[in-house]
Amino acid sequence: MQNKKGGVSMKQKWFRLFPLIVLVVMLAVPQALSAVDENNIKTMLDTLNDRLAAAGESVQVAYVDLQTVDEIGIRVYANNRQHQLSAQWLPYDPWRWGVREIFWMVDNVDQTTDVPWEDAKAAIGRAMNTWNTVPCATIPLVQWDDDTDWGYVQFWYWWHQQPGENGGFNGWAADITHAGWMPQDFWDTIWGPGGGNSILGVTFTFTWTVRPNDVAFREIYYNEVFNWGIDIRYFDIETVAAHEVGHGLSLGHFGKIFRTLSNWELHFAPRALMNALYYDILHELLGTDNASFCSIWASWPNNDN
Repeated sequence: MQNKKGGVSMKQKWFRLFPLIVLVVMLAVPQALSAVDENNIKTMLDTLNDRLAAAGESVQVAYVDLQTVDEIGIRVYANNRQHQLSAQWLPYDPWRWGVREIFWMVDNVDQTTDVPWEDAKAAIGRAMNTWNTVPCATIPLVQWDDDTDWGYVQFWYWWHQQPGENGGFNGWAADITHAGWMPQDFWDTIWGPGGGNSILGVTFTFTWTVRPNDVAFREIYYNEVFNWGIDIRYFDIETVAAHEVGHGLSLGHFGKIFRTLSNWELHFAPRALMNALYYDILHELLGTDNASFCSIWASWPNNDN
C-alpha cells in the first residue's frame, strides 16, 4: 500500500524489515540464555572424579546428559573424556551380576510433592515399559524395589559440599536408578547459581575405571523446582522420564530443531522422544527413536536361556 506521496507506508516497511530485525537481534544476543554453564558442569564432573579416585572407588563419571526447557539439551563430558567415549552396557558383565537383564529402581525417599507418589512411580514405570516393549529387542528391563535413599552423585557431590544434610548413598544397586526429585539447592550446588532454573532432568553415566567404555550404572535426577503432573504439557513426568531412560539405554539426542522467524513456530526434523528439547507430551517412540534403539539393542543376547 502506498501513502499519498506515492511511497511505501511505514507500516509496510516495518513488516518487510521485521524478519531481518529479528535475525540481527538473534545474532547479537548470546543464544545460551540459560544459567546452565558447560564450564561449571565440567568443573563439577572433574571434582567428582577426583573425589572418587582419592577414595579408591571403582567407577568414574564419564558424561552427563541434560534436558532443559529454554535451550537445546546438551551432553557434557568430563574433561578427560575428550568427547570420544561411546559407553555401552556389556551383556553378562561379571561386575553387574553376570546377567543379561538391566535392572532399574526408583528412589522412594526423594519424592515429588506435585502429584501422589504412587502416580509418579506409575508414570516412571510406563516410561520404562515404553522402551522395554520395542519389538526388535528383549533386554529385558527388570524393576527392583527398595526404600534406600539412593543417590551416588547426591552423596559424593552435594553431601560432601554440605556434609550430613543432603542424603544420598555411597553405592548403587540397580543399573538405572531414578534417584529422585531434587530441590533448588541441589542444582545450584552442582551447576552453579541459577543452574536449577532450566534443567528438567539429568542422566549421569558412570563407567568402570579400568573399563572406560563399559557402563557401570546410570543415575537420573529430576528437578523439583518445576511443576510436575500426569498428562499435562508443563511438565509431564512420563515424557521427561522416558527421555531420560533413553539416555539410560545409551541413546543420545538427535533431530534438528529450528524456528520460523515470521511466526516463531518451533519445528523438529524429525520429531522424536529423544529430541534435545522438551516440547510437549509424548508417550511413544517415533521412527528415529526406534531405529536408534534397535541399532544398539537388537544385537543384545535376546534368545539365551
